[in-house]
Amino acid sequence: MKNNGNIFLGAILVAFGVLMLGVVNDWFQFEVSMRELAKYWPVLIILGGIAVFFTPKRTVFNPTTALLVAFAIPLAIYNASTSAIDKVRSEINDDFDFDVEMDDNDNDFSFDEDSSSSSKTSQNFSVPFDKSIQEVNLEIGGGAAEFFLGEASGNDLFSAETKLYENKFNLEDEKKGTTHEISFKMSSKNGSDNIRIGKGMNNDVNLKLNKTPIWNLDLGVGAGELKFDLSDYKIKDIKMETGAADISLKLGDKLKESKVRVESGVAKVKIMVPKGVACQIKMDGALNAKDFDGFSKSSSGTWKTDNFETATNKIYLEIKSGLSAVSVDRY
Repeated sequence: MKNNGNIFLGAILVAFGVLMLGVVNDWFQFEVSMRELAKYWPVLIILGGIAVFFTPKRTVFNPTTALLVAFAIPLAIYNASTSAIDKVRSEINDDFDFDVEMDDNDNDFSFDEDSSSSSKTSQNFSVPFDKSIQEVNLEIGGGAAEFFLGEASGNDLFSAETKLYENKFNLEDEKKGTTHEISFKMSSKNGSDNIRIGKGMNNDVNLKLNKTPIWNLDLGVGAGELKFDLSDYKIKDIKMETGAADISLKLGDKLKESKVRVESGVAKVKIMVPKGVACQIKMDGALNAKDFDGFSKSSSGTWKTDNFETATNKIYLEIKSGLSAVSVDRY
């Protein structure tokens, strides 16, 4: 009985070491996130209790139990904190009870009125389309809002319709040769960046882009929702920074190479890429839930489609995230 405790601890260390060795050397796929593992912290307490029976004195004061409890405590704290974050994000989503209707035939959006409509300010913006423009750099900044995308008329390069509660957008644009720079950012009515947010106070933003030029998008979105169908647009580069948000991007195949970089906090990020386009994902951040259907892991933190080396058109995704649910689907 003397060495039973050491045998039990040794077996746990050997199993854990083999598991980590396999993950590091890609002997097998192990895509369970830390968030999922943290839910099983009570198992360590149970194992610690079992270890007591393998010690000669039947006491909890033994190295095996102490080690297991030492691992269980931080996992329990992490699990509790992520659950709290999920609850906060759920409450944020409840606060923004958006109801936006879209006509499938013309991609026009209609905003439903709510109890706070009388406090909302409507704005309309447009930037004329100069046919000499080949590329557009569009910077969008805002939060506490729901963003949707449609097609601009032939005479407009960019247009927007907003309905905001105690906030407003500012538009600045400048032509530089064949490139057009557009900045579209939200601020409060007093000019500060303190965006007003509250129960039932919906900020609605309907954007429209011209499909002719090449687009580079710099998107800064705080709490809220952004759903962009970019499949018919020439997207060269997307840079996105987001906090507690629900993000959906649908990409197309209009250019041979497109790059998308996403930095998120506690968010839900869904990206859709065409099956005919090769795609590479580079993911930084272990504490995330990942779903990369149709991709194969090529190295640590990197996933590729099977046609990546041979395809003409390629999409490069670079994702840096904290505690997020990230999915990349092929359609």
